[in-house]
Amino acid sequence: MLFPLYPAHRIARINYAPRALGFAYIFFVIGLVMMERGASTWIILFGVLQFVVYPHLAYLHARIARNSKRAELNNLLADALMLGAWAAQLNFPLWLSCGLLIGPSLNNAAHGGVRRLGIGLLLFAAGALVWGAFIGAGYQPNTGPMVTAFSMIGIVGYVCWIGILAYEQNRRLVRTRSALKSSEEQFRFIAEHEGDLVCVLDAGARVQYSSPAHLRYIEPAAMTPGTQWIGLVHAEDRLNALQFLTLLRSTKSTERVQLRMFASNGNWHIVECRGNPVHDEKGETQMIVVVSRDITAHLRADIDAQLMSP
Repeated sequence: MLFPLYPAHRIARINYAPRALGFAYIFFVIGLVMMERGASTWIILFGVLQFVVYPHLAYLHARIARNSKRAELNNLLADALMLGAWAAQLNFPLWLSCGLLIGPSLNNAAHGGVRRLGIGLLLFAAGALVWGAFIGAGYQPNTGPMVTAFSMIGIVGYVCWIGILAYEQNRRLVRTRSALKSSEEQFRFIAEHEGDLVCVLDAGARVQYSSPAHLRYIEPAAMTPGTQWIGLVHAEDRLNALQFLTLLRSTKSTERVQLRMFASNGNWHIVECRGNPVHDEKGETQMIVVVSRDITAHLRADIDAQLMSP
């Protein structure tokens, strides 16, 4: 391989398909213009290079560049410059020129705000003016109904596509914020019970993590990842434990229950369990954080105090 390939930046990956399909569609509409007005062979050849080959070369540029993001942002500016030249080459057909301008303008604005939008507009104008002056371009805004119709369809379609991409990115941001908020709540929940027995369960109540404090009560093998948490509960209390887990899967609030758990040396411990569920944006349970505290000694002390009272 002549050049090492680096991972493409997220912007390059997002723009690859819209650029490739959008440029192919533009070439189709330009072909209709050429059929109306006639075109030389070299113009058709350059059209193939520009609208069929170039999008893949632009993505390759983003892959071989060490700074993939900068390379893709430069690609967007190059798009504006070259599409401006094509508007001049075709003598500025009105609807097609609007389409050629809207595409790079949207992309530059989306990835760089007003500043990059302004630079893109200047480059589009520079490409149109310089190339138009070089070939002595005229002004033929009118096109046939087919070219006009496909140009309008292309503009609407591309704008909708960019809107859908923006919507999907916003959804990902919302999911990320929700996950961060949920993680923050769980860390706070765990921190408030530092020193207690912390256990993280998956949606099926299988152990994913257990704090080292559990080793005071049971062997490590009893809490290995994948173990059913319900198996640590006394048989007579498992119905309560199941109801506790069911309630956690259906609510977003912290719940608590007392259970007999952790048989060590034949002795069961009375444990107060507080569960905090984590749900995704669809309301599905992702995990359950269970913080437990051994209250056996406390309950025995209460019983002894009651027996000793007159």
